[in-house]
Amino acid sequence: MTAWIDLMEELDAWRAMDRTATFWWRDDDSVDKDPAIDSLLVLRRRLKVPIAVSAVPTLTDSLFAETVLAESDVWVLQHGYAHHDHASAGEKKCEFGGNRAKQALCEELDAGAQLLGDLFGMRSLPVLVPPWNRIHEDWIRELPGLGYGGLSLFEPRSAVYAAPGLRVVNTHVDIIDWRRSRGFVGPKSALGQVISHLQKRRHHTVDADEPTGLLTHHLVHDVHCWDFVEELIGRTATHPAARWLNAAHLFVCE
Repeated sequence: MTAWIDLMEELDAWRAMDRTATFWWRDDDSVDKDPAIDSLLVLRRRLKVPIAVSAVPTLTDSLFAETVLAESDVWVLQHGYAHHDHASAGEKKCEFGGNRAKQALCEELDAGAQLLGDLFGMRSLPVLVPPWNRIHEDWIRELPGLGYGGLSLFEPRSAVYAAPGLRVVNTHVDIIDWRRSRGFVGPKSALGQVISHLQKRRHHTVDADEPTGLLTHHLVHDVHCWDFVEELIGRTATHPAARWLNAAHLFVCE
C-alpha cells in the first residue's frame, strides 16, 4: 500500500539528484463566501503556502472578493464564465465545446475576465481554468487574442505553450472520488497520484519542469479531504527538496 514514507523516499530521491520537486495548489469552483471557503483560507494561512482559487465569474460576489483580498498569497484564476454545460447530446460536460458560436464564446470570456478584474484587481490572473477541465482545441487558439496568458487543465501537459503566448500549467492530483462516493478518493489513490507524477518527472517521461498540481474542491470536501491536504502540504513544505509555488510566478513571471 502506498504510504507517506513512499512520498518521503521519492522526495529524498529528488534531493539526492540535487533537484527540487515543485508543487502548486489549485482549488476549483469558488463562487461566494461560505464556511467551506473560510476553512480553505484558514488552512492555507496555517500551512503558509500559496493557493490559486478558480472563480466562476457570474457567480462570484463582492463579499468573497473582500475575503480573498484580505489574504496574502491567494491568486484568482477564471473558471469559465457561468459553469454551464453546453455540450452536445451524448458528449461529456463542457462549457467551451466545439459547437459554440465564436462570437458568443468570446463575449462570455471577455465579460468574465472583466468581472473578475473589477472584483480582484491584480490578484486576478489572465488564466483560464475551463470547467470540467475541458475546452475544444479550436478555442484554445483563440485565447491569446482575448488577453489570456495561461491555461490550466488536468493531467501532464504535452507542451509548455498550448498556443503562442499561452502557458500551460496543469493539475495532476484530484482527491475527490467523483464517480462513486464524491468524497475523499482515499490515501492510497491520492498519494499514488502524487508519487506517480513526481516519478515521471524525475525520469523525464513527462515534462520535468511542470510542477505537480494539487486539485481541490473545497465545497465538497469531507473531513478526510481536509486531513489529507493538511498532511500532504505539511510534510512536503518542510522537506528540503520540495517547494510550493504561487500562480503569479508560474503563469506570469516565468
